[in-house]
Amino acid sequence: MWKKYLLGGLFIFATLLTSRAQLAITEIVSSGSTNLGAALVTQKSDWWELSNFGTNTIDLNGYKWNDNAGGLIGADSLPFNGLSIAPGESILFVETVAGVTTNEAQFRAWWGPELGSNVQIRFYVGNGLGSGGDGVRVWSPSAANDADVVDSIDFGAAVRGQSYTYSTNTGLFSEFSTNGISGAFKAVETDDVGSPGINQGPVPLAIAQDPASLSVNPGDNAPFTVAVRGIPRPRFQWRFNGANISGATLTSFTVTNVQTSKTGLYSVVVFNGFQTLTSAVATLLLNPDPSAPVVLVPPADQTIYIGQNATFTIVASGFPQPRYQWRFNGAIQANQTNASYTVNNAAVPNGGVYSVVVSNSLGSLTNAATLTVTPRPSLVITEVCSSQSTNGDASGHNDWWELSNLDTFAVDLYHYQFDDNSALRAAAYTITNHIVIAPGESIVFVEGMSPSSFRRWWGAVNLKPSLQIVRYDGPNLSFSSTSGDGLVLWNPGASDDLDAVSVAFFVDAIATTGITFGYDPDTDTFGDPSVLGAFGAFQAMETDDIGSPGYLRTPSEPRILRFAPGASPNELTWYGISNRTYGVEYKDELSATWLPLTSVLATNVITTVTIPPGSPPNGHRLYRMSFQP
Repeated sequence: MWKKYLLGGLFIFATLLTSRAQLAITEIVSSGSTNLGAALVTQKSDWWELSNFGTNTIDLNGYKWNDNAGGLIGADSLPFNGLSIAPGESILFVETVAGVTTNEAQFRAWWGPELGSNVQIRFYVGNGLGSGGDGVRVWSPSAANDADVVDSIDFGAAVRGQSYTYSTNTGLFSEFSTNGISGAFKAVETDDVGSPGINQGPVPLAIAQDPASLSVNPGDNAPFTVAVRGIPRPRFQWRFNGANISGATLTSFTVTNVQTSKTGLYSVVVFNGFQTLTSAVATLLLNPDPSAPVVLVPPADQTIYIGQNATFTIVASGFPQPRYQWRFNGAIQANQTNASYTVNNAAVPNGGVYSVVVSNSLGSLTNAATLTVTPRPSLVITEVCSSQSTNGDASGHNDWWELSNLDTFAVDLYHYQFDDNSALRAAAYTITNHIVIAPGESIVFVEGMSPSSFRRWWGAVNLKPSLQIVRYDGPNLSFSSTSGDGLVLWNPGASDDLDAVSVAFFVDAIATTGITFGYDPDTDTFGDPSVLGAFGAFQAMETDDIGSPGYLRTPSEPRILRFAPGASPNELTWYGISNRTYGVEYKDELSATWLPLTSVLATNVITTVTIPPGSPPNGHRLYRMSFQP
């Protein structure tokens, strides 16, 4: 009885995997054309295509999808409600864009009569796909975690007006549609080219790279990886000495804390409902000879804010297994004998040198890292460009955003992260260079453009010679221009996704082509469109874009950022207009008249002035700022 039940369970499981493996994402549009011949037209919706390469109809109720930044939690199931996909069928999922594409009739009018009349078209809200690179994930109702996908595609920068699809040789998403090839045709209402509702068929499975044999020290980790190509994209099952390893169903598998019991033969079975392949066997061995410790990954320097946590970690190897002892500024830390050490709720005195002695019977070595603890700086996202003009020489122009330092000290942005309004650090871009932003400085971050190209776009004569322009590249970094978006910035010590340094959301605002969003210093809000001539906004040199990259909008009245009493003398810091004279006034009673104390010419937008100590009769004093002619 038990054996029969077990076999039945395995049969059901195999059937589920087969149906999931036979579904594949086969086409994506993330940057529609803005032309119809010589005429300019409104850009249409993003869309993507799901195809069934199997022989059975699949019920899609309960399926979910998300872009590259989102995970299973928060994924959208609404487009799949009441939907099934027949053998050989391709279904289109289209972004709803108000006033542009909101229903099937509008989509069919866009693509014209070559779009098959029986093609199912479903609409979704939000999740605009980034033109600079993004991804699509699909999960079944039984998905256990983010990695448990039916299919997952990451794609690079789009070519405007051409859909992304897969290579019939490798199955990789690396091809752009060409009119008249592989079923692709031109839309009626725009110059977009794609093959909505038509796929190019399956691609045979092939193992491009087998897992490699490894020899490691006891206690080390041993990573195995396989490279596979084909459509539908395969699923995986890793094996140890011929037996399946529970939960080992990804392209890679790591054997942790290797001991004698874990040495042996590792392989992976690859299957997609059409084919099943087994990789070559990789052998895992233990090194037979004792060795002194060596450091594989040293602890790294960290800068965090007051109240945040910092964890230092070292990865070392040796036989016998190494021992660890952490120190702070040379002093042994009691009971800190693991490979990692955490400083909780850090204060300024916790800053210093954290070192670790790694030893075994054959030797020892020491590695160290520095912790810097600072106040939380006033970093503000002050401008975002999410929709570029198509007039003029518009080729190669991409999204960009501006970060400004409204504080009194410089900040190193090394290992800071940023993401769009999905606000997930796990999917965020990490800054890997030491980029220092000075008080009052604004830095521009631009997607997929060199600093020289950005200067040509906006005009070198218009931009500050000292403006730092930082290029970033990668999937899922573009802003949505049709449904609103946002930007979130974290420092390396952020405790969770909510522990952000700065946020700027424009989720309810559809971008006007060629107009940036900006920060209003008077209301401390974000989302106002730039206006030519206002707050320093100007027209780009190569296009009709309007913005003020590198120029910080200044408040109509001075805005006090920090008052540091108790020192001798006191310090007052404010945010205002450069080359403007400000006066500081005081009074000792609410009903008293304001009296002049000092005046200063601001040489930057951030100014700090020392206030002479006074002797107020009641022990307190009021201060205010004012413009002076």
